[in-house]
Amino acid sequence: MKRVVKSRLVALHKNKVLVLQKVGRPLRYTLPGGVKKKKETEEETLIREVGEEIKLRLAPGEVQFYLSHIKKGKVMPVIRNYFLIQLQPSVIKIKEKHKFEAAFWVDWKEALPFMDQSDRLAVRSYFKSFGRKTKKNEKNGGQFSSRLAM
Repeated sequence: MKRVVKSRLVALHKNKVLVLQKVGRPLRYTLPGGVKKKKETEEETLIREVGEEIKLRLAPGEVQFYLSHIKKGKVMPVIRNYFLIQLQPSVIKIKEKHKFEAAFWVDWKEALPFMDQSDRLAVRSYFKSFGRKTKKNEKNGGQFSSRLAM
């Protein structure tokens, strides 16, 4: 069965998440990432797509798999794999200006209404489940457990 596989980055700093503002109106946010090519791993897809969209260089092993969300598409299922990384907030420049107006660090609760359903699910589940356990995560060396959402 054919399917579309996407990788997305959930970049975090305290209560903030990195979002890309899509070109046009109404206001819409998305997480960095994109579609997997043949013979790429999901992590390789993420690294390539983030590098194409914004000026942020990721290295293999720097991100940690967090969650997969499977959604029935109009033609075929879409699988979104979400990866987590903790970053210090900084100005991040957009490379694909035809798609995105800007990159922002936004309080996660303020970002949710402007995200699509899958991105909203990933961000909300992190902050509702793991965000409260940051001290425990720090004792664990910052390790996150992976999840599967359908």
